[in-house]
Amino acid sequence: KGAKTAGITKEGEAQVCIIGFTKSGKSTLLKNLTAAKPAISSHPYTTTKPEIGMMDYKGVKIQMIEIPSTFDPRYMSIARTADLIVLTSPQGEEKNIEGVMENHYVRTRHIVVDPMSDDAWLVKEKIWSALGLIIAYTKKLDYTTKRHKLSPMALPKNSTVKDFAERIHKDFIKDFHFARVYRKNRTVQAGLNYPLQDGDIVELHLKS
Repeated sequence: KGAKTAGITKEGEAQVCIIGFTKSGKSTLLKNLTAAKPAISSHPYTTTKPEIGMMDYKGVKIQMIEIPSTFDPRYMSIARTADLIVLTSPQGEEKNIEGVMENHYVRTRHIVVDPMSDDAWLVKEKIWSALGLIIAYTKKLDYTTKRHKLSPMALPKNSTVKDFAERIHKDFIKDFHFARVYRKNRTVQAGLNYPLQDGDIVELHLKS
């Protein structure tokens, strides 16, 4: 009660915190997943404040935040509002760091990885899967090159064409005519309630 908190503005499609004991590979994981350059040392407690980087997953940006192993309540408060927590721990010792989460009343969903043995690409896949998101692509004409350009958009699983259109602009719902959805080797003309799948390419057509 009355404890100070430290907030970090969310950027990208999701915010993920990395939490673990000192020397558990947090900084190495952040470096391997993003372009961040946190201090990495053989000395314990090298990280004294949250370190931030952006992870790229198929064109989608995910904000990664390393929380210092001092578990300062100000910084642990960031974990309570994050979308996911990555706990760094050697296999078989997960209960220890999960206990720290409980002691700080952090109930955010989490996954456990071992940065010393888990491949960085596989960790990315594990993070993406735990976030419960899909990627749909907008298809629009680049008037400069006269070619269609695809841009990735992250959406929650079970999203529809309506969710997709609203993310682009709220007026697209009012002016919506139909959507053309390209899925693998077939094309579907769809309405607003059409469910999207990971990898779909969506071309919106508005009323003239």
